[in-house]
Amino acid sequence: MKPYRSSADGPGSPASDGFWSKLWEVVLLFRPQAVLPLMIILGGGVFLVLYGLCTRSINPDEFAVRQVDVSLPLLTGPSGIHSNIYQTGTYWLIPGCEKFIHFPRSVRAVTFHARGTTTAARERFVRFEEAAHIQTSDGFFINLDVSILYRVTDPYRVVKEFGAGALYEQNGIVLQAEPTLKATMGTLTPEDFFHSLRRVAKQEEARDKFNEFLIPRGLKVEHVLIRYPQYHEAVQARIEARNIQEQTKLKNVEEAKLAQAQADLKQVQMQGEASAAIKLMEGSNSVTRLAAQMEAYERKRKSEANRLTALAEAEKQKLINDAYQGSGSERLVGLEWAKVLAGLETIVLQSGGEGGFNPLDLDRLLRQLKVTKTEAK
Repeated sequence: MKPYRSSADGPGSPASDGFWSKLWEVVLLFRPQAVLPLMIILGGGVFLVLYGLCTRSINPDEFAVRQVDVSLPLLTGPSGIHSNIYQTGTYWLIPGCEKFIHFPRSVRAVTFHARGTTTAARERFVRFEEAAHIQTSDGFFINLDVSILYRVTDPYRVVKEFGAGALYEQNGIVLQAEPTLKATMGTLTPEDFFHSLRRVAKQEEARDKFNEFLIPRGLKVEHVLIRYPQYHEAVQARIEARNIQEQTKLKNVEEAKLAQAQADLKQVQMQGEASAAIKLMEGSNSVTRLAAQMEAYERKRKSEANRLTALAEAEKQKLINDAYQGSGSERLVGLEWAKVLAGLETIVLQSGGEGGFNPLDLDRLLRQLKVTKTEAK
């Protein structure tokens, strides 16, 4: 089927050969029903093409600065690096006129160590260089594994000072590492690298020295970590011998401290035992003293009670005696005498004469018993 061609068609019309000819056949076949969907599809395609050409994205954990290569009035601003810092997101850029220079936001590392231990997975965040070669304060050379952990703080300053791309890592970290490490770690002796406090102090000093140079230029070193010091065999043997000697000396010092501490502990223990014995003796003496005081108090109270009982008994006897000597006492005596005689069944007494016994003659009986009358008071 040949495409419909009107009398107005000429060279370059939609009915020409190729893709546009086929498209025009479809349009003419469906007429008005295909025009609107076709326009929507064409408009969407044009938008997607423009969106892909005119937008640039900044990934998470990144930020960027804008570089204008071709200046367009009222659209791009002047040529060069602009100081605005762009965070994560999607931005409109004019293709061919401006672009983003991306920088990582997270911590990165430059590691100086012996070759042959790198892996592809670590190279995304870590850059590896040869081990640092440092001369110590006593003239010996040492190879150190050093890791410098840093981050970008100001992308605009980094671009202005070091340039775009990875030049900031080369010019700001790698080239500054060796002189900085020599100025700080070079003041140590070989033995000092095994002394944790001195080594950490020099690591912090190296970090501060890095930051004196890098912070004004948009970079900041977070940590400088050193490890695996490698010496010449003779130096290594000397260090090991000296370390053994120092450790032996420290061992003797610590043993002396231990012996002194044990002696002090024994002395304290003896003092405690003596104090405990003294306290026990004082307690025993207090118990004895209190028991004696209690016994003395008890005897005193018993003596007082016995004295009061004796006085009461004496008073009782006195009152009885007084009762026997008072009015009617002769009758009381007679009653008592009767009690005495109550147990007798037979008694033979003289009934006549001067010394005769007549129980019915009470007055004479009292005289015989030498009982005298007392006047009532």
